[in-house]
Amino acid sequence: MTGPGSAARRFVEALDQLPPPELRGPEMLAVRLARACLAALPVDGAGLSIHDRDGLRTPIGASDPTTALAERLQFTHGAGPALRAHDNGAAIAFDPADIARNWPDLHSALVGDTPFSAVLSVPLLPPLGPLVVLDLYVQDALALPATDREDVADVTIALTRAMVAAALGAPAEEGRRGWWDGPDALRRARVWQATGMVNVAFGLDTGDALAVLKAHAFATDRVVDDVADDLVTGRIALDQLRPADSDR
Repeated sequence: MTGPGSAARRFVEALDQLPPPELRGPEMLAVRLARACLAALPVDGAGLSIHDRDGLRTPIGASDPTTALAERLQFTHGAGPALRAHDNGAAIAFDPADIARNWPDLHSALVGDTPFSAVLSVPLLPPLGPLVVLDLYVQDALALPATDREDVADVTIALTRAMVAAALGAPAEEGRRGWWDGPDALRRARVWQATGMVNVAFGLDTGDALAVLKAHAFATDRVVDDVADDLVTGRIALDQLRPADSDR
């Protein structure tokens, strides 16, 4: 299928297909949207994340587990394409050389732990953008410049419309879950819970407490989400994260 709007049509068609049972809830919409992006565009992974005004980043949906891991790697390293696109408010493409030059440690992690070599990060349109960013990953870096930017723009418009419509149409019921409450977002919430535990135990501010979690993640060659989950569930003790200069 080619021609104006064909990518948007592929997106809508993929989204309208009956999803498997585990994807039918409203909190799973972002996962379905990410998979629809994958069906509409010649990319190998698609992920959505929210970046709030305090710099906190929350994943809300990914097309597959490998793409979800790529997001967690960006979060663990505290920088990356999605954050840059959010800060600039514009779509930015990063080939392997770009990623290696800007974030050498992140580049090593992506190359070592995922098949992805390049990414196009695209803020959604207002009112969701630039707080919500779409990451489009490719395995072959040459596929990125070959991706039609008008197709990406058309899909971004359709994606934004779908998310806004779902947000406006959601009943205002207490405890009602929406696309911002998916499994990846709830997993990231454990990071904030673990950060609070470190904050209280060691008398650190939020930024330093998160840095303690990230330092342990780097030391153990893991992502910070896994470290946080282990701390909250008691698989590791707070003393294992105690900073060397902590007096508590």
